[in-house]
Amino acid sequence: MIKTQCPYCGCGCGLIIEKKNGEIKIKGNREHPASKGSICIKAVKLPKTLDKNRLDKVLYRESKNEDFREISWDSAYEILKEKLTNLSPNEIYFYISGQLLTEEMYVINKFVKGFLKTNNIDSNSRLCVASAVTAYKMAFGSDGLPGCNDDIDDADCFIFVGSNAAIAHPGIFRRIIKKKDKEIVVIDFRYTETAKYADKWIPIKAGTDVALFNSILYILYKENKIYWNFIKKYTDGFDKVLEVIKNYPPEKVAKLCEISEEDIYYLANLYANKKKVLTFWSMGINQSTNGTMKALSIINVHLATGRLNDRGCPFSLTGQSNAMGGREVGYLSNGLPGFRDVRNKEDREFVEKFWGIEAGSIKDKPGLSITEAVDKILDGEIKFIWIVCTNPAVSMANLNKFIKALKKEDVFVVVQDAYFTDTVKLANLALPAAQWGEKDGVMTGGDRVVTYCQKFRETKYKPDWKIFAELAKKMGFEKYFNYKSARDIFEEFKKLTKGRMCDISNFSYEDLPKRWGNKHLYKDLKFKTENKKAKFIPTEFKEPEDWNKEGFIISTGRLKKHWHTMTRTIHIKEFLDEIEPIVEINKKDAKELGLNEGDIVKLVSERGEIIRKVKFANIKPKHLFTPFGYNRNVTKYQTNQITTDKSDPYSKEPELKFSKVKIWNGN
Repeated sequence: MIKTQCPYCGCGCGLIIEKKNGEIKIKGNREHPASKGSICIKAVKLPKTLDKNRLDKVLYRESKNEDFREISWDSAYEILKEKLTNLSPNEIYFYISGQLLTEEMYVINKFVKGFLKTNNIDSNSRLCVASAVTAYKMAFGSDGLPGCNDDIDDADCFIFVGSNAAIAHPGIFRRIIKKKDKEIVVIDFRYTETAKYADKWIPIKAGTDVALFNSILYILYKENKIYWNFIKKYTDGFDKVLEVIKNYPPEKVAKLCEISEEDIYYLANLYANKKKVLTFWSMGINQSTNGTMKALSIINVHLATGRLNDRGCPFSLTGQSNAMGGREVGYLSNGLPGFRDVRNKEDREFVEKFWGIEAGSIKDKPGLSITEAVDKILDGEIKFIWIVCTNPAVSMANLNKFIKALKKEDVFVVVQDAYFTDTVKLANLALPAAQWGEKDGVMTGGDRVVTYCQKFRETKYKPDWKIFAELAKKMGFEKYFNYKSARDIFEEFKKLTKGRMCDISNFSYEDLPKRWGNKHLYKDLKFKTENKKAKFIPTEFKEPEDWNKEGFIISTGRLKKHWHTMTRTIHIKEFLDEIEPIVEINKKDAKELGLNEGDIVKLVSERGEIIRKVKFANIKPKHLFTPFGYNRNVTKYQTNQITTDKSDPYSKEPELKFSKVKIWNGN
């Protein structure tokens, strides 16, 4: 029996792998602290994905107009060494993944920031949880979920906003619906799978979440339902928030959000009177030009009502299996291991000393976010990009712009993956890597549980950490990357967490799974700010870029049976019933356009166009929904060809939930 963690979403579900008669069987681990045995169909079917569409050779071409040819690993390392040696730190870029193991993220981040001396490294968490991370840091002084999945067991009220957890985070949602005495509220422009379980569905206009939560706080203040003792003792800045929320009376906000005033009062009553309230949010909040403010507006309501620890949690649902591990190692463009930041002199000096490198090696300015890097590629300033374990040729915002950047002949593209993805097709150099189950290491799920993921099958492929360590040795950094195993890396990394919020310095592989920070990160209500108080941050509603443009609002999201860009799941025959590209539309809107269910339509924005089949749905008028993950095995019309790359000024997370499109009948 082998224990591991599911490699899909941020639920961090514990799995047990059993091998019988050459077959691999997967079941839930009932002893795992994050999931208690819960498991979804995607995890059960994982064995069917392991050998399909593998990238099985090192492939190279000098020009993207040529065919690939197979080369040796030694030749690949020589090419990489030559490129990285002859380019300046500002001309190179790395884009990695929240699906890598923590040890792999650590080695890559160390190599790039410490030895290539550039902070030009980002991850696909920039498209996922960056806004929530930024909000947590602004409010509490640190990243990290304030509560954990165990809070579900004694909560009586669950509010979902911008989250279709029933399909996107099923491990957590199943734990919720098992509870008998509970109230579930869903705030969403669609009647989602999650809404089917709700006591109340509030069909808010897309993009208006800040106004709604400001109005909830307005009511709580006007009706004296504020937890004044908590505010005075444990928080700062409430007066500034009061100055802002006076502009959000419910009669005004109801019109903006296109909901009833009664809905706003109903929500305020829940925060005022329920025993314990968990507010879950996910990409519907984060993927926005106002995403940080949306998350902070939720946190403000929790602080104003004292809803932390045994009274509640502002609960961000993480998108990827090890995004929390990535946050621990600091794999975004501003991060360093142990929740440190390149902008902090003390942090830089500590890590430089720990790594044994020259002072000043780590630069004090954050690198570019991935969306910023695309502009620099197009401008000719970035000439090299290395993409690891992610498929941005489907997932990146304003996708046509991204594809144009990678197709440039003066940018050298490296793609490292276990699978032959759409992004591999844009590469100059493709490096085959081991995947989940073929390597050892840890992942940290969204609620801070660290799980040891044991290898359970042999492979000819190299783990991602080994590829970078071998290259580092070729470049003269052997003594710094002389790892024999993932355990060596873990033992090094965990020392950098000692005394930090994410302290795992006393963890060992044999101890896991285990949660850092215990059940409640701020049990003593002392926060990681200068005066140990949580910060109220004033939040204002700001219109998305396309707000005043003509057309329908279109938003994107996940499919029930598929994971992100279908890299694995498209090869499972039982899931093929869900791959046809559809667009959901309100039936009345469709009839006004002369559309019937099953019709083929073209959706056109200023950035591109896509083709979809019409599907009637219980969705707010003038709103559309289409899943984002259709890859080029399904259609040449990727959803993000129509989305903007306009980004949040704080988190740098792009707007993927609000674009305006016009609908044309037929191809």
